[in-house]
Amino acid sequence: MNKDTESVPDMKNLITALLLSALALTTTSVAAELTLRKGDHVCLVGNELGERMQHHNFFETLLHQSYPELELTVRNLCFPGDEPAERIRSMAFGDPDSHLTHSKADVVVYFFGFNESFGGEEGLEEFTQQVTDLVKHTTAQNYSKRGKARVVLVSPIAFQNLGDPNITDGTQQNVNLALYTAALQDVAGKLNVAFADFYTPTKKLFADTDQRLTLNGAHLNEAGYRAAAPLFMRALGLKVKESKSFEAIRTQVADKNFHWWHRYRAVNGFSIYGKRGEAGRDGSGTYNNRDVMERERAILDQMAANRDSRIWALAQGKQIPEEVDDSNTLPFLNVVTNVGGKDDPNRKRGKLGSLDYLPAKEQLKLFRTAPGYEVQLVASEEDFPELANPVSLNFDNKGRLWVTTMPSYPHWKPKSKLDDKVLILTDNDGDGRADKCTVFADGLHQPTGFEIGHGGAYVAEQPDILFLKDTDGDDVADVRIRKLVGFDSADSHHGISAFEWGPGGALYFNEGTFKYSQVESPYGLTRMHEAGVWRFDPRTEHFSTHVSLPFANPWGHVYDRWGQDFVSDASPGFNYWATPISGRVEYPAKHAGGAFNDSVNNFKDTALRGRDVYPRFIVKRTRPSAGSEIVSSRHFKP
Repeated sequence: MNKDTESVPDMKNLITALLLSALALTTTSVAAELTLRKGDHVCLVGNELGERMQHHNFFETLLHQSYPELELTVRNLCFPGDEPAERIRSMAFGDPDSHLTHSKADVVVYFFGFNESFGGEEGLEEFTQQVTDLVKHTTAQNYSKRGKARVVLVSPIAFQNLGDPNITDGTQQNVNLALYTAALQDVAGKLNVAFADFYTPTKKLFADTDQRLTLNGAHLNEAGYRAAAPLFMRALGLKVKESKSFEAIRTQVADKNFHWWHRYRAVNGFSIYGKRGEAGRDGSGTYNNRDVMERERAILDQMAANRDSRIWALAQGKQIPEEVDDSNTLPFLNVVTNVGGKDDPNRKRGKLGSLDYLPAKEQLKLFRTAPGYEVQLVASEEDFPELANPVSLNFDNKGRLWVTTMPSYPHWKPKSKLDDKVLILTDNDGDGRADKCTVFADGLHQPTGFEIGHGGAYVAEQPDILFLKDTDGDDVADVRIRKLVGFDSADSHHGISAFEWGPGGALYFNEGTFKYSQVESPYGLTRMHEAGVWRFDPRTEHFSTHVSLPFANPWGHVYDRWGQDFVSDASPGFNYWATPISGRVEYPAKHAGGAFNDSVNNFKDTALRGRDVYPRFIVKRTRPSAGSEIVSSRHFKP
């Protein structure tokens, strides 16, 4: 044997695994073929590979284009991080069967194998059993009332070696991915369901090109989904038909998926199907939160169906009206405000407040400051109407003020314009007052936080984190990438916020309670529930939890010059030293303490119960604690 091979401890195991995976791919049982029928409802279920297909709509467009006579209905039910036996969701989201029933699924396309592959050869037996159990369960269901569900098992794609020394080259990942592809094929053959080998053609695709087709080696980018779409069609045993209407159809598919996305991945789920759904009874005593928002979701279902018809028409070569006719949807509920009513607890406590907002000039007169200090107005909505509902801010290295706005809060209402923004405010004459407002990005949804870096900005757009970048110097983002996905959307004001660069170059950001998130990376799956602080290293693509503690809504995070970090939790008004609560814990474990310690952790040890397990760096005097920042300046008196 080669001396160099002997000197590497894992080389024997690697070669053995390669041989086993190659053998497995050639000796598995023969799977059934996928047969599509007119009017089928096709549901995609599984991990990030499938989830991103609704945002890069090449496969679905090809499907309609190639089979226009079938008038297929496609609904994407994928969540990043989903596995056959573990798919974490926020309270009362509903089990998989309930959503497949709602979608009237005839064909269920399962995307599994990537996250599980990090279990290596040792995890194969458990994975195989989980997939077997899932397929047997699914094929016994009649979700559509038209017959038993038909199943397709889709393998993971191959890992692309990006040639970046900071990111894994995927050698070991591809060994494992081949093994899990073979396991899926074997299950499909034994249970007589369809199988799509997506691993083999994408491995060849990556080998034959120098183009970067993935975001991080593991997940396809826009170009990757475009290139892989016909490969996926053929892997499913389907024909690929060319058409000059491809882009026109894809535009309609994107519009349909936009409305379905806001229905299925609705923000504020905790106030729809969760505990707060019963709250918020309106002034007439008729409607609560659930009534109002479930009506909105029903309207979105109808709007998605209206767009299905337009997709079918275009695919069949017909003309469609320029504007979508949504006049057939249910009406919105006519809700009467409960503010100021006899049962309003804030009115009873004398805390009702007023909707008469003073002009900025008048507000300045009301500030009380320490001797020698004053408050100045930098920008207002009176000067720049785009500045409505500002929620987070930061300064760039040119001294410009960046702000995100959320006029759509608490979430977007169907049929209205979705237009939350990132703004850049510039003081051109140095008088401390903004003279110019530039819309860096619009059309956003709930941008609860952001951070500037790497020539652009990382922006939370629930439930994702986008990377936005201007490449032509006009201060308007022309690159928009869904960089990190898999965060929960149970409550919009508990969404990703408090972005902070750490001293080691990693990006940190916070998430609040009610959330059940699972984020994929080239190194494996990371889960966290009920609040914490995330850590992402853009250089290596590593993703992990930094703090897992039952906060309420931690809106503040800051590092000092010595590398210590501090976290502020808004609702209880608590402010923590992060060091004692940042030790590694594995999901579902969490550190003790925090506003929801007892309800989340339920420790039996009394020393670990309550909200005061860890010390806080300031004495609570008020709540909420809306953020934290360390201010150091020669302007301050000694």
